[in-house]
Amino acid sequence: EPPKAAETPAPKTDPILPTEIGVYVKINKQWVEIQPEVVVWQTGGMLKRFATAGIVQGDVNGRIKGAHSGTLVRAPAEFLIVAPEGVDIAEYQLIRLREQRDAREFRTVTGGIFSSSGGATRDAIQFDSTKVVSRTFAVSFPTMEDGEYGFLPTGTGTPSSSANVGKMYTFQAR
Repeated sequence: EPPKAAETPAPKTDPILPTEIGVYVKINKQWVEIQPEVVVWQTGGMLKRFATAGIVQGDVNGRIKGAHSGTLVRAPAEFLIVAPEGVDIAEYQLIRLREQRDAREFRTVTGGIFSSSGGATRDAIQFDSTKVVSRTFAVSFPTMEDGEYGFLPTGTGTPSSSANVGKMYTFQAR
């Protein structure tokens, strides 16, 4: 029988930190995964675009079904973002959602005269992060205003598919 090759031990990772791509919130000292919700992209302002012969551009809004997220967060809040390979934390946006009766919305493209500006800057909230390990970033908020929020991952800031859908990791702060 040939000699057995020496087995290379698996790299050590912290069993407490999640390794699957996603956004997590710390609840009772444990990381709980925030389930992503579907974002449907809606174009608005077409009447003003038509009436001005294209001088004023239309708007694009993200819309998430349901008045509230199923994930409740209380300050101080700690989040962990595990990004896909090659994606930096700077490619994520934290968005304050505007609550409707049966949905939550945010603006991603604002139409202006002759041009449009992209990105969810109108509803975006700046945040700081700390790199914990490869592809994993910690984000914390000592205080948060009550309301609906969501982390918008890279590549979902504009309608990119034929179905005009994306995803967002949403939560409500109370």
